[in-house]
Amino acid sequence: MRPHQLEMQAFGPYAEAVTIPFDALSRDGLFLIHGSTGAGKTYLLDALCFALYGDVSGERSVKGLRSDHAPPQAIPQVALEFSAAGARWRVERQAACEVAKSRGEGTTSKPARASLWRCQGEERQPVASGIAEVGREVGRLVGLDAAQFRQVILLPQGRFADVLRARPEERETLLKTLFDTALYQRATEWLSEQARQARDQLEQRQSQQRQTLSQIAEAWAPWQREWPQQLELIDGGPPERAAVQAAIEGLLRQAREQLSAAEAAFSGRQSALGDCRSQLEQWQRRQLARLRLQALEQELPAIAALRQGVERAERAETVRASLEAAAAAEQQLQQAASSCAEQLNQLRQQRDRAQQLPEAVAQLDLKQCPEPRLLSGCLNLLATRERELEHVLGLAREVHQARQAIQEVSRALREATDRSRQGEEKVAEQEQGRSALQERLQACRSARDGLAGLEQRARAAQSLTQTLQQRQQVQRQLGSAAGAALEAEARQQQARGHQLDLRERQLQGMAARLATGLQAGEACPVCGSLDHPQPAAAQADAVADQAMEAAERQLELASLALSQARAGQARQQALLEGLEAQLRQLAWGESPETSPAQQAPAAAQAAEAAQAALTKAQQEAKALPQLEQDVASVDLRLQRYRKRLEALREEGGSHRERLAQQQQHAATLQARLEQSLGGDHDPTTLLEQVQALRAGFESLAEAARLWSTAAAREAEARRRLDADLAAAHFADRRALAEALAAAEQRQTWTTRLRQFELELQLQQKVLAEPALQQLPEPSPDLAGAEAALAASDAARRAALARFTRAEGAYATITDLLARHRQGENELAAELTHSDLVQGVAARCQGRSEPNISLQRWVLSAYLEEICGYANQRLGQMTAGRYELRLSDASGQRRGSQAGLGLRVLDAYTAEEREVSSLSGGETFQASLALALGVADTVQAHSGGVALDTLFIDEGFGSLDADSLQLAMDELDRLREGGRMIGLISHVGALRERIRCGLEVIASERGSRVVLGTVTSP
Repeated sequence: MRPHQLEMQAFGPYAEAVTIPFDALSRDGLFLIHGSTGAGKTYLLDALCFALYGDVSGERSVKGLRSDHAPPQAIPQVALEFSAAGARWRVERQAACEVAKSRGEGTTSKPARASLWRCQGEERQPVASGIAEVGREVGRLVGLDAAQFRQVILLPQGRFADVLRARPEERETLLKTLFDTALYQRATEWLSEQARQARDQLEQRQSQQRQTLSQIAEAWAPWQREWPQQLELIDGGPPERAAVQAAIEGLLRQAREQLSAAEAAFSGRQSALGDCRSQLEQWQRRQLARLRLQALEQELPAIAALRQGVERAERAETVRASLEAAAAAEQQLQQAASSCAEQLNQLRQQRDRAQQLPEAVAQLDLKQCPEPRLLSGCLNLLATRERELEHVLGLAREVHQARQAIQEVSRALREATDRSRQGEEKVAEQEQGRSALQERLQACRSARDGLAGLEQRARAAQSLTQTLQQRQQVQRQLGSAAGAALEAEARQQQARGHQLDLRERQLQGMAARLATGLQAGEACPVCGSLDHPQPAAAQADAVADQAMEAAERQLELASLALSQARAGQARQQALLEGLEAQLRQLAWGESPETSPAQQAPAAAQAAEAAQAALTKAQQEAKALPQLEQDVASVDLRLQRYRKRLEALREEGGSHRERLAQQQQHAATLQARLEQSLGGDHDPTTLLEQVQALRAGFESLAEAARLWSTAAAREAEARRRLDADLAAAHFADRRALAEALAAAEQRQTWTTRLRQFELELQLQQKVLAEPALQQLPEPSPDLAGAEAALAASDAARRAALARFTRAEGAYATITDLLARHRQGENELAAELTHSDLVQGVAARCQGRSEPNISLQRWVLSAYLEEICGYANQRLGQMTAGRYELRLSDASGQRRGSQAGLGLRVLDAYTAEEREVSSLSGGETFQASLALALGVADTVQAHSGGVALDTLFIDEGFGSLDADSLQLAMDELDRLREGGRMIGLISHVGALRERIRCGLEVIASERGSRVVLGTVTSP
């Protein structure tokens, strides 16, 4: 992680916005942060740590970060741009605080906020927002949490020596913070749990073995009385268990043999019962056949009557077709007569409604059906009348068409008249519009001709206005320059007075300065005497050469500032005079007696008026080509409208001539029509009446023909039916109908007769079977056979129950014995596993030699690695005198904090001693080396975390010049490796060695930061 720029406001002592450009500070790799005590140097590190993790580096709380110097509504905010994971990032945080309400009194709470962006050039892509999400993402990018960051990159004031001076238990806590050893603690706890589980499992296995023996004894107990030898299982060993296994096998074998004998006897009884049941079924079948045959013989008379009914129904079926044909012919004759009567009625009604009919048709008698020749004559007369009326109807259509033609011509004449009137209105409208366009065209041409003069006048007015505005601006700048010159002159006078005052005080104290160089036996540079009885004493306010040089430099700077201010005033005065001369030239033509200042309002108004006139003229000139085009278009449209108006007038005259012709033709046709009709009759109605009457006569003729045909058919069907009745021996239609009614049951009777014959044959066949004829007359004894089977079944079930119990006891005892043998094997393995796990757990818990826990052993290895890295730098800083060593002799019992003690080896005495015996400077050297060793170790165990930055707060004041030189040499080696190192210190020697840095200056309104070259004290 490498910071690039830190921004903060309303944070700690910094009320206003402060920006720390780390890229500029770290050009040499090493920079210094200095300032007075309490100015806020450490707050810069707090801001850096807060921006990344939302926490501060020292003992401060995040709740008191808001600056007391900031405005009441200001919110503490920090932003940091840094590089990590191969990219550049920007993180912003806002601390939770109480600020004044924007309205009313009191305060309001502002929550903490955080956001993270990825910087790509000038663009920023949001990555995360929210306190928790930003914290996780920053931890992933940097590779360190907040505690590791404060121990590795940012070493807070007074905290980096904690590892050196801490007691073993405190050092353990610090190392746990730096290195994640929770895994080893969890491993120890897991091993303890595994040991407990192994112990519990061993006890459970032993209990299961005892329970298994109890189950074996319980399963054998019911069979003990059937076995001659008494077996003891609970206190017995493997021989007793083997004897139980053999005994239960013998009992099972005996029960199996008894079951086989019982099942054989039961099978024989089952076969005997089956034979008895089969013989009983055959005997019952013979008895049932005998009874059924007797019942059939009693039904023979009824069967004979059924056969006679079937024969009569079959003879009736031969006459059914003739009967049905005669009935159909009679029905057709009735329908034909009814249709003929209906046609006569309709024809009479139609003839009564019709007009102008032929006389023969009007006089025809329609009370009964006329003869066919009369009907044919009427049809011919009606056809002739129909042709006459069709001719008259054509003439009527011509009259109607002539009248429609008159209406169409009249409508066309009206439309032509309307279009002519509209054309006249359009011509008048276009002529009026052309006049208006012509007037505007003339005005635009006049504006175009005066455009050049208007442009010249507008430019002149604009130039005058701009010159007046420039003069006002130069006057303001001249006033500012004059004020700056007066201030510079006052500062120059003040610096001169201060320099003269210092010079006078320096001359007054010159004797004291010379007296400081007097040596016994040397001549006085003033009087030449070798004795110096009363050398002048230095005054408290004596002036040093450095102060005098500073005053002279301040005077030179003030004089230079005064010269620059006066030169600026002269430049502004020259500009003002040039502008006034230009104004007089511009304004002379209009009013030579008026000053340029008085012409400003008039010039502005004139410029506006000239510009408005110019704009209007330009718009009119711009519209000139379009207006000329519009006038030409109007002329073309006028020409087209006039030609169209003339054509419409000619069309109206043609329509009037056609209207007169059509009216004359319609009158001629109407006269011919009235003459043909002989009165005011509708030819269409007359034609429809004649056509309907003709259709009625045609329908009546067809109905008469159908009636005649139906009568002939009915006579023929009646003759044929009489002949068929005589042949079938039926007296009349009634007898035939009765026979046909019985014929509907013929199928049922036939089916009954067939079933009777089949049933009779079946029963005779059953009684003729040899097996039935050989059966004895008495019934078989089924009850005795069933009783014998039941007794045999009871014996079989008893044998089966004993075998089942024996088999179950055998399976149970065999399974329990096998389980007991397997349990003994598993018990031995679990005992071995339990001893191993408990030994390892005791070792990791420190309850066995060497009585140190796994976690403390790992921490001791980390501390040994830290000391290895630290001794490399401590040897450089102490010229090889000191070396850090791990110590187990912590003054406490072994196992409590063993392996975490620190001692220092002094090469001068070749003795180890406590680190608390080191001096302040030696402690700082050892602490710095240990802190850098921690950084190297954390980097080595953090997956290659790039530690490009290091901040150290205070501690250098305890070093002498040589030790400070060695410490700075070590820091220089770190810087040469590419790290950016920032130091916070009051030590003046550092300001001589480090030339780049920043100074924190405290004031009543809050602290501020000054960046640049560090000056020597």
